[in-house]
Amino acid sequence: MKEKKSILIVDDNNDIVTTYGVVLERMGYRVSVAYDGNQCIEKIKEDKPDLVLLDVFLPGLSGSEVCRMIKEASQTKDIPVVAITASMSTDTKKRMTEVGADGFLLKPIDVTDLSRVIKEFVGV
Repeated sequence: MKEKKSILIVDDNNDIVTTYGVVLERMGYRVSVAYDGNQCIEKIKEDKPDLVLLDVFLPGLSGSEVCRMIKEASQTKDIPVVAITASMSTDTKKRMTEVGADGFLLKPIDVTDLSRVIKEFVGV
């Protein structure tokens, strides 16, 4: 039996984490969550996910700092990181692209957009 692909959701808003988690689990993915940048880095070390959905604005380490850390580490640099933001400003997009973000989703996330991005980066 094929193992489920895993997705790490990183957001400090519990409602968003819960909503995305339910949707992704119904789509057949294994979901883990982190509520800040430090938890994200720890979760990635524990269980290398197939995709990280990363909020840009997090308490503590920012989304851009976390993305940079993921992309600079040899063990995690190949994990796709999709930046999630309510403000798709030019500055935000530029900053996240510079640190290695592979894609973007605008909050509130439409399920069709979420599905498209996941298929693009996870392939299932």
